[in-house]
Amino acid sequence: MDKKIVQAVLERSKGLCEVCYAPGAELHHIIYGKGKRKQHETVESVALLCWDCHRGTYGVHGREGRELDLELKRKLQHEYWKQGYSWESIREMMGGKLY
Repeated sequence: MDKKIVQAVLERSKGLCEVCYAPGAELHHIIYGKGKRKQHETVESVALLCWDCHRGTYGVHGREGRELDLELKRKLQHEYWKQGYSWESIREMMGGKLY
């Protein structure tokens, strides 16, 4: 991951999970998958998460984590919209989908 992006995410989060505010442990790519992660890696598309919010049962990669995953994707999509991107551009930046 680009060191500038890592540094910006750590500064934004102040070292805390961006979902529950526990101490942050892992960086999470909100848009992931083959060909999407690096292509769409921005400061906005990476979040610092605690272990539970990242890999726990209800974390984005957990058995019951689909809702949190969608919530993060919707927030990212909204952030891009606030920045003035068109829906077509947002769809491209989100890996081909809108949420």
